[in-house]
Amino acid sequence: MQSIHFRHRARASSCVLAIAAVAVAATAAIASPGAVAVQAVPVPAVQGPIPSTAPAGDPSHNYVFYATTWNLKEAGYVEEEYFVSGIATRYPNPGPTQNPMTDAVAIGTMPYTTRIVVRRPADPKRFNGVVVVDWENVTAGHDIDTEWTSNGDLFMRNGWAEIAATTQRVGVHGIAPPSGLAGRALKSWNPTRYAPLDLTNGGTVNDDSQSFDVYSQIGQLAKSESGPFEGYDVQRVYAAGVSQSSRYLSVYYNTIQNQANVYDGFVPGLGGLALRTDLPTKYLRVNTETDVWRGQADPAIRSMNGTPSIRIWEIAGASHVPQAAISETPGDPRSNLGWLEDRDLGPSTPRDCRFPYASHVEVWAVFHAAYAALDRWVTDGAAPATPPPIQTNGQTAGLWNIVRDANGIALGGLRLPAVETPIARNSGMNFPSPTSTNPLDGFCILYGTHEPFGDATLDELYPSHGAYVSRFTRAANSAVQEGVLLRPEAQTLLSEATHSGIGK
Repeated sequence: MQSIHFRHRARASSCVLAIAAVAVAATAAIASPGAVAVQAVPVPAVQGPIPSTAPAGDPSHNYVFYATTWNLKEAGYVEEEYFVSGIATRYPNPGPTQNPMTDAVAIGTMPYTTRIVVRRPADPKRFNGVVVVDWENVTAGHDIDTEWTSNGDLFMRNGWAEIAATTQRVGVHGIAPPSGLAGRALKSWNPTRYAPLDLTNGGTVNDDSQSFDVYSQIGQLAKSESGPFEGYDVQRVYAAGVSQSSRYLSVYYNTIQNQANVYDGFVPGLGGLALRTDLPTKYLRVNTETDVWRGQADPAIRSMNGTPSIRIWEIAGASHVPQAAISETPGDPRSNLGWLEDRDLGPSTPRDCRFPYASHVEVWAVFHAAYAALDRWVTDGAAPATPPPIQTNGQTAGLWNIVRDANGIALGGLRLPAVETPIARNSGMNFPSPTSTNPLDGFCILYGTHEPFGDATLDELYPSHGAYVSRFTRAANSAVQEGVLLRPEAQTLLSEATHSGIGK
């Protein structure tokens, strides 16, 4: 039998949409594991949209946390926040060193209320059938809206929708002091607006065991075509999230996906665990050089690449936290750890790192290509490209040694023009400064390095501006042909190169 998705429509009669749980059992034929019982995933109740009475950045904080600065009006999109509630099945939440590879067994249930932020075309006719559900990253003590900030322009161009999903307790309840990251979560940021939220069952559950089923239920909400998606023809729902969230999505793929069968594909990145290779659900992981350096060169992970359902891309020269993410340009929509974080949480102290940061390699552009590649893979069966891995040579102190050329650029990997036509030494490596006194400078290991070449090096590489642009164009075209860079993004990068002063 083919996988069966049960859809339940509910018509909104007020801002509270009471949506009954779907309680139909189904079975699905799964490639190697054999026939398994697909558990009925309920659709949560929905309240909203929750009104905002102040503009983004207002001291009252009565607006959507991390409200976007992408031009929604021009694209015909809306951004709305909802609260979702239900009964979540609890599953074991393995520790960082554990990596289960079998279907999870429930350990109980608990009630929950969390929030989602939905960005979608205002007109259902402009919707192109895809919903991306971002497992919000909470490493910094608050929700980081990585997928919309990095890819909102792509989603709007494609007519896709996105759900920013708060699934972990830190996003709602925060990190306890003295971590330096306390007081940044939703209930601290606006205790009144977010008063109903609870992912701990009144403080009795603090292990995120609810997070996996909450994530399933949010995906099921989209597929139900009810609540925020009433009148929208949802055809595919993709799981996404980066860094810590990618680790959780690895566990989800290994232990939940086979029995919940909510998500039609996965495109996580910036780390993660080894995966089981017996599932038909397509999974494309995007890693930066930082992630390879810090563990993703593990043969147990790299050996998954090229199996029927799994692809891994490794971006040479790129950092886990790229320059685009920490931009301080006011209104920069990609700046989820820079200007946007400052707007909602106040100015932060610059990191004290050993080397200048952060890498300028355009990680966001590769994620755009990854989303397009995953969608083709799911719909047409056309497998994504398999770029070579970044070259490594053993380990030092638990970190993988990256093999580099004479200019310090990593060899191998997925290569954008920024490393094929370099004007700076971009790498994925960095450390806290030896004189650092701030514990948060430990995040320097995620920022990578950006060191512009001197004039002598640039003159040697590019005797004229035309030589630079010609070489850049070849590199961009090669990446497009390989399928790791989309043509519109290549045109954007080429325009920047053409208007630069390199070689003049």
